[in-house]
Amino acid sequence: MKCLIFVVAVAAFAAVSADRIKRAPLKVSVYYESHCPDSRDFIMSQLHPHFCKVQQYLDLNLVAFGKAYSSDQGFTCQHGPKECRGNTIHNCVLKRIQDSKAQVDYVNCAMYDPDQPGHIEKTCVEESGLNVDQVQKCFTSSEGYEMMLKAEIETKTMTPGPLFVPTIVFDDVFNEKDQNQAFLNFESTLCEKLVSHGHTNVCSNGVIRNTQTC
Repeated sequence: MKCLIFVVAVAAFAAVSADRIKRAPLKVSVYYESHCPDSRDFIMSQLHPHFCKVQQYLDLNLVAFGKAYSSDQGFTCQHGPKECRGNTIHNCVLKRIQDSKAQVDYVNCAMYDPDQPGHIEKTCVEESGLNVDQVQKCFTSSEGYEMMLKAEIETKTMTPGPLFVPTIVFDDVFNEKDQNQAFLNFESTLCEKLVSHGHTNVCSNGVIRNTQTC
């Protein structure tokens, strides 16, 4: 009888543990560029409008680097030196923001008009509640350089290149089908992934139930 009780207890514990694993947050990584039109469109029209609706179920990771690369001369970026500067600023800011929704708000703000002088390093930084001088010190020093190197390593490790920017990765595993679907319809892809994580009541027919405005 004691053996039976023990077996039942072990089975119950295993079921609870499996349920907790299944319901773990969905990790969403977005590898983007500060001056990339496709990154801008995805962040402003898909990531920002939907993120706050399901943020409690997500573990968001934003990395600004894209198709850039490092050399002895520094960094070379797809959209020129302004993008290298922008990527560095983004990484410095994101490091200093703990709240994921606030991170998305900053990137959305920065993407709105990245070529406007002072926009990404002052206006949007101030809106995020950060100290502008501290952010400037970061992106003009070795700290910003080291953060770009870190962003490069992660981007090249977690994506196939990347071949396309932005690259969207779920749970640290790149999948081309997921990438294409997420870029075209981030909401429905999120819903599919959240259901697979056990969050079955978050969406209905590929649409997030929560209708709040982000």
